[in-house]
Amino acid sequence: MGVLLTMKSARGGVLMGGSHAIGHQLGPMGIPHGITSCIMCPAVMKWNFENGQNEPRIREKQGKTQGILWSEETAAQTFAEAGLKRETTDLGDLLDAFFRALGMPRTLKEVGIEASEIDKLAERTLADWWAGTNPIPLKNIAQVKSILEMVVGDSGSANSSKRL
Repeated sequence: MGVLLTMKSARGGVLMGGSHAIGHQLGPMGIPHGITSCIMCPAVMKWNFENGQNEPRIREKQGKTQGILWSEETAAQTFAEAGLKRETTDLGDLLDAFFRALGMPRTLKEVGIEASEIDKLAERTLADWWAGTNPIPLKNIAQVKSILEMVVGDSGSANSSKRL
């Protein structure tokens, strides 16, 4: 039933974006779809926010979603326990804290994907239809790599010190 309801939104014009485009490449590598979303969605939200400075609709939609999450008492407590503050936190940070609290994998390394596979993943992602439906369309390998590098989980990564 859940799959049918989810597919109804896709057929109804709801665009899935970068998280799904990358997730479709991780699936054949043995990573279940729900897990790919737990890993990729926070990073894609953060990337969209950081790269959408001139896109008010991105900030508006993410802000609305943040407001909904913060208004839920248990979620707000989870965010506070993670050290997040409403004024300085973006949607990617909230989703990251939420998925961590659930004990879900948050890095590619946790699911057996090594940093050496990033280039091929980025290249294949661009061939996925959903890449172009991201709020900021993913059109080149550098864009996709910058998202993937947020979730490598490799201590040698430039982004390894970031929570996400």
